[in-house]
Amino acid sequence: MFPLVDHFEVEPKFEYRQHERHQFTLVIDGRKYKGDYYDGVIQWLNPHPQQVVNERKLHAIEGEVYELLSEHGLRDDTDDIEIEPMENNQSRKLHMFKLKIQGEEYKGTFRNGVIEWFHPKPVRKLKDERVEKIEEKVHEKMKERFE
Repeated sequence: MFPLVDHFEVEPKFEYRQHERHQFTLVIDGRKYKGDYYDGVIQWLNPHPQQVVNERKLHAIEGEVYELLSEHGLRDDTDDIEIEPMENNQSRKLHMFKLKIQGEEYKGTFRNGVIEWFHPKPVRKLKDERVEKIEEKVHEKMKERFE
């Protein structure tokens, strides 16, 4: 799958003020667009890409924008991680976790500090650096919860 978004840039606006947000610019099919990212939501400025692309492609573009925002450290998909213990007969407890990244749900287990991903594995759809950051967050969440 080829990227839909080119020349992505993001910068803070109204820094250190009540309405602080991040504004991004990008190019889609040679056209330049701007938007604000505030409180976890993309707010497109005029022109809106919806005027040119269909709903399905817009959803894909916004998914890619969310991923790019995550890569810039502005969005954390692991905040909504769900952790639950799994019943087993072993002396060490096994925990299952699940989280959504770019609208796709990923599940895995955590035992003795090791993460095992179920199918689909995030390494097949996300960049290695992104998966490493996600796994660091999973480790942090497990540590917070069980220490």
